[in-house]
Amino acid sequence: MSARTTLVGTPVVAAPGKIFLVGEYAVLDGGVAVLAAVSRYAVAQYLPGTEPQSAVVGEAVKRSLAAIGEASAALPPGSVMVDTDAFCQGKFKIGLGSSAATAVATVGATFETAGLSIEGMQHEIFSIAEAAHRAAQGGVGSGADVAAAVWGGFIKFMRPAEGPPVIEAIAVPASLHLVVFWTGDSADTRELVESVRAYAKMAPSSYRMLMGALCTTAERFVNELHAGRATGAVVAAGRYGRQLAELGKAAGVKIVTKAFERAAALARELGGDAKPSGAGGGDVGVALFATPEAAALFARACQPALSVLDVSLARSGVYRRSGEELPAAARGNFHVA
Repeated sequence: MSARTTLVGTPVVAAPGKIFLVGEYAVLDGGVAVLAAVSRYAVAQYLPGTEPQSAVVGEAVKRSLAAIGEASAALPPGSVMVDTDAFCQGKFKIGLGSSAATAVATVGATFETAGLSIEGMQHEIFSIAEAAHRAAQGGVGSGADVAAAVWGGFIKFMRPAEGPPVIEAIAVPASLHLVVFWTGDSADTRELVESVRAYAKMAPSSYRMLMGALCTTAERFVNELHAGRATGAVVAAGRYGRQLAELGKAAGVKIVTKAFERAAALARELGGDAKPSGAGGGDVGVALFATPEAAALFARACQPALSVLDVSLARSGVYRRSGEELPAAARGNFHVA
């Protein structure tokens, strides 16, 4: 949704996408995940007289109005229009969390149009957007991607069996360098997660062993970040990727595809490693290095087989946009060709 297509005087709200550094699947079982918000934005605006364009938008508007209560009477009937073109690579929607960003931006736009500033309301927005996202997705998902869209930056996310999610900002060493890439294939996250869940029911002991290994490696990654050891974090992320491959093999699904295997082999030749970002099966991956030179070499060498995505860190999460521009993103740890 460009400035040319938004209504003058109506609040416009934007929320960023995300990548997973570690924690895919493990976060669904109470493990830790580390994510980064990235500079692809869902841009939302409440428009009177419109209908929801998706189930996610419909759920988010409905739940936002319920949370607003009497103040919602000031809003004319309508819905939120959301532009997610930034999440597309050509005709393909890529796995950078567009549906989570849509839910968050929709809640923000509804609040702002009702006269409620979203500044400082991260916890309220997360609660509503996460519930809406989960309802629209049939209960699948951890909420980690929603948290990244709400808070921005690098976050550590856990969802304990009891109690609310634990969300913390996390410092990433300046010497950890990332290259985000797309394999050229789309993936069905719900199908992959459901296959892993079916395996968990069929072979609970083996599943627990594999999941325990993933959770341990994700914790190791976090510990390496806390200690400022980029090399140790790269090693842990690479191990996590190989453990994802083992989980996929056991569950009978290709979480780590040939494209990811080739990316990981190339990254290891340069002293780094690479893995899927998200459910796998194709789509988006991340390569990690302890030097900017290695990251730059990978970004050049992996093309044209892989498409390096021009993304940077979105330091801020959901926000009300003023004027035509999105906030300046911080390149920092991110590298493009």
